[in-house]
Amino acid sequence: MERRIALTFDGAPNPPGTYNILATLEAHRIRATFFMEGHRVLKEKECAMAVKNAGHEIGNHSFSHRNFDELSLTECQEEILRADAVLRGELGVVTRLLRPPGGRLTDGVRDLALGMGYDIVLWTFSIRDWEGPDSASLAARVLEQVRDNCVVVFHDRVPWVPEALEIVIPALKRKGFEFKTVSELGRRGIIK
Repeated sequence: MERRIALTFDGAPNPPGTYNILATLEAHRIRATFFMEGHRVLKEKECAMAVKNAGHEIGNHSFSHRNFDELSLTECQEEILRADAVLRGELGVVTRLLRPPGGRLTDGVRDLALGMGYDIVLWTFSIRDWEGPDSASLAARVLEQVRDNCVVVFHDRVPWVPEALEIVIPALKRKGFEFKTVSELGRRGIIK
């Protein structure tokens, strides 16, 4: 039986972390899904292009990373559309994948995004990578919770993520996991 997992990265692009993650993924021949913030793409276009050119999937993570459950529906729509315009205009990427900042959304925001044609992508479990304290403990948290068809979220700004991936990826390969993008994984992890 095939065991599958999708690695996802929020808040991209964030050099040098994004570049380090790209190098790790390339070394292991893995494609992942990067959820990009529009304002970060404008600031770090070269890094964002590196993600695209490496063949990774790109999703919308809003324009300015404001929590959707604290915004009006009009403001949420603007956040989504502005990020979408940046991804399309700067990178030539058209995406249907949307990950709300912090995974926070209301029923109204969910209905809005689905009505706009987006698939809302959350995650199977949160490893809270920003809490550290180091790559070994982060890797241990992932390996303790991983299961078939899960979506794992990392943040490319967190300094110990690339090193943790060097532990996690070989360990999961030994357990028979295949790495997929969110779209390749299918409907798992996507709210409909």
